[in-house]
Formats: sequence, C-alpha cells, structure tokens
Amino acid sequence: MAITFKGKPEISFRREAKWNDDLSTIDFAAETVDEKGEKLIVCRIAREALEDRAQPSGELEPLEMFERLKSEVYAVAASKLLAGDFEPDDSILVRSEDFND
Repeated sequence: MAITFKGKPEISFRREAKWNDDLSTIDFAAETVDEKGEKLIVCRIAREALEDRAQPSGELEPLEMFERLKSEVYAVAASKLLAGDFEPDDSILVRSEDFND
C-alpha cells in the first residue's frame, strides 16, 4: 500500500524503508506518474533530521523515528520533488531545515 499525493505529477511513496549505514539515512522510494510515464526516485532522510524532529524521543531507533514521522517526511519529500530540488545523484534528501515549524 502506498501513500499518494495528488497533483502533477502524481507521487506515491512505497511503504518500504531501510536504514543506509553508509550515508546515515533512511532510504525510501517515491514513484511519479505523469504524461511521460512512471519514474522511481530514491528519497532519503538524514538521521540528524529524524533526531531533530523526533525530540525528545532520542531512545528510538532510526526506523522507529521514521515510522512515527513518515507523513511529515513524505510531505516534505513530495514538496522537494515537485520543486525539482534534487541532489546531484537525482535523489531527494530531506534535511532538518526542510521542515517548516
């Protein structure tokens, strides 16, 4: 089951997420559908962003923090994707400063 954001393009986030030890990120995937077809985009959230957002829940593991915050994370990732705010490797990286408080 995916979480979908309606718009152009339509964005769906896959429920699977995994810890990336090399980058200290949680990696998840977005799928976009528009007139050009379907595209899979790697998305990440930095561990620091999870910890900053999940405070004072510092005792949680990164995947637990992600599960708790995923609706916010998905909304930020969708916003960055729609704005074309890609990393040099064509991924989307969610950082602490991307959250509007």
